[in-house]
Amino acid sequence: MPGFTYTPIDGTEIDLGQYAPGFQAEIAGRWGRHPIPGQNGEWKEDLGDGSLKTQVRLQFVGKTAPDYYTVVPALSKSRQGTLLTPRRGARSSVIISIREEVQFVERGNETTIVDVTFEDRVVGEAFSFKSGPSARAQEVVARADEADATCAELREKIFLRPNLSVRALMVTAQSLVSTATTAARTYSAAAQEAFSLGLYDPIVQAQLLAMPPQVQVATAALQAVSTAADIQDTILTMEVMLFAATQLDVAVRAAQPIPIETTITRSPGQSIFGLVQQCYGKSGKKPADIRALAGLILRLNPQIRRPSLIPQGFVVVRPAA
Repeated sequence: MPGFTYTPIDGTEIDLGQYAPGFQAEIAGRWGRHPIPGQNGEWKEDLGDGSLKTQVRLQFVGKTAPDYYTVVPALSKSRQGTLLTPRRGARSSVIISIREEVQFVERGNETTIVDVTFEDRVVGEAFSFKSGPSARAQEVVARADEADATCAELREKIFLRPNLSVRALMVTAQSLVSTATTAARTYSAAAQEAFSLGLYDPIVQAQLLAMPPQVQVATAALQAVSTAADIQDTILTMEVMLFAATQLDVAVRAAQPIPIETTITRSPGQSIFGLVQQCYGKSGKKPADIRALAGLILRLNPQIRRPSLIPQGFVVVRPAA
């Protein structure tokens, strides 16, 4: 089989094709599993492709039988390298396992079969999501970084000009752009946290509503700096960032479970932390998560006047998990 080789990091190329009649490749999907209390099954979030596994069976028989004593030790010596296959090209890989089988035949001859399993060795590749709230949050951060980068390029261009007043306007505009992108990153992180808690926090929604005015102010400041041809990349990137934030809002709303209403049954009442401990104590949440849930419940129920003693019969709206 031509075009099937393995090159160790600290060794020479090994031609596996002359010992293997073929190979098997498997690439499994990665899924984030989110169980929803009170419902069967679980909601699955597409996290992209997993690591590619390639299985090959090397046969050392007849004239190639002596090659076993050079090929297999070379594979065992260096388990990291580059695997070249006719289908997927060269990929940085590691050897997960080497399994041998020896079959004795007539006249004292023997056949050695070696099953080798390779798996992708990914280095320096950013983790990426395909869909769902995590993908939308990642898109918001990426667009915010891009807006900062294009604004920095614009500043370099403006500072090549001798006009000091325009430079001052550019400094102000860059500060306003940075304020807008920082708000986008903050909202992205808060929305992800709200998604993990299971219910959208009203404060997070307020952060999203505050973003369009910030983008408008930054846009007006950029328009005072230079022509449309110079500033359009930064402005368009901020608009895409804002659109990605609204899509994150839609994704979180679509994925969140229905909130639960709990009636306080203890007499004369119950504290907010007692309620949180009662409802979420067995979920394995950390103390910081418990405090965050208590604050979220209070924000969802502004009619609670006294958190230390919620009266009996009071209906509390709380996250599902």
